[in-house]
Amino acid sequence: MRGQSIGTFMAPVFVGVTGGQQQFACTTVTNPTNCSNGKTIVPTEADRAIVGTANPSFTMGVRNSATWNDIDASWLWRGEFGGKVLNNTALVYLTKSDAAQGRNFLRGAIGIPDNVHEPAKYSTRWIEDRTFVRLQNVTVGYTLPKAMMRGRATRVYVSGDNLALFTKYSGYDPEVYVNLGIASRGIDYLTYPPTRNFTIGARTQF
Repeated sequence: MRGQSIGTFMAPVFVGVTGGQQQFACTTVTNPTNCSNGKTIVPTEADRAIVGTANPSFTMGVRNSATWNDIDASWLWRGEFGGKVLNNTALVYLTKSDAAQGRNFLRGAIGIPDNVHEPAKYSTRWIEDRTFVRLQNVTVGYTLPKAMMRGRATRVYVSGDNLALFTKYSGYDPEVYVNLGIASRGIDYLTYPPTRNFTIGARTQF
């Protein structure tokens, strides 16, 4: 949208489900035909509102380390605060209408109040807060006695990446990246979450 940052979301504002149909905010000015009591089941382009951006308000990283005798440890916390993410996976698969079309759907769709023939509709219902804090890395090492290694400085270590994620996002991971250009920023659609990796290694001087 002109004048807004890349990754800005503009969507109908979801206000609930009535009679199995999704309801959206409207006014008689933006939607004179189908707006009743500030609600509509057929939102117009004018009913859409700017509801946030995929860009975080701020990011942070905290790295620290400690040493005790021959044991050393380091850790990295990383986080992003503010910003939105479109859970397009839920939009497509968390709907009962998939059953009417013979398509797969998420188990959670059974519990939503939507009618089985109510189609999936893009709205703020599927736009969530992307704030998260991640324990990005923890590394623990031990420097072996030089007498054991014939005078060579040798350190063995174990390291883990992506060990913990703290977020209210209902999908797998709010830090989504889809390599489909800037239009895909902040859109989570069948995105495989980052893996948790463990590494064991050793470093020695010759």
